[in-house]
Amino acid sequence: MFPQLKGAVAVNATSATAAGTVTTSVIDTLGYDWATIDIWATTQVGTSQTHSPSVLKLQEADNTSATSFVDVVGFRGGSATATNIDFLVGSVAAATNVPAYKFNVDCRNRKRYLSVAITPATSQTFYGYVNLGRGEQSPSTASKAGVLSLIEG
Repeated sequence: MFPQLKGAVAVNATSATAAGTVTTSVIDTLGYDWATIDIWATTQVGTSQTHSPSVLKLQEADNTSATSFVDVVGFRGGSATATNIDFLVGSVAAATNVPAYKFNVDCRNRKRYLSVAITPATSQTFYGYVNLGRGEQSPSTASKAGVLSLIEG
């Protein structure tokens, strides 16, 4: 059985300076029970926690207005000195490694729209991709799968 995922770019080469904020595109989960959101960035200048994002969190809303999004408890990451966080954002083992982060989200008890907010400690460029799964309908065409070409075997 094929996993029947629908994909979409969440962040495409968006740069932020230290303490700036990057927010992914709004992710519409309508008709899907599961989302996996992958975020990665250009290499960090150092390997310590102080070079990792100071904020990395999942947010949700019932509409697409940026002011409607609220943090999802359990998905709020931050630095060691932050308050109201659920996990410590990991740091890379070497300054040449690409920092990557993944959110696995059960959408059945979430609001319809999701977004990820990232605040880097140093200037970085971020990329991200979301795959939605367990859909009510199979994304059987490229358009329904959110891609240019759908190749199955």
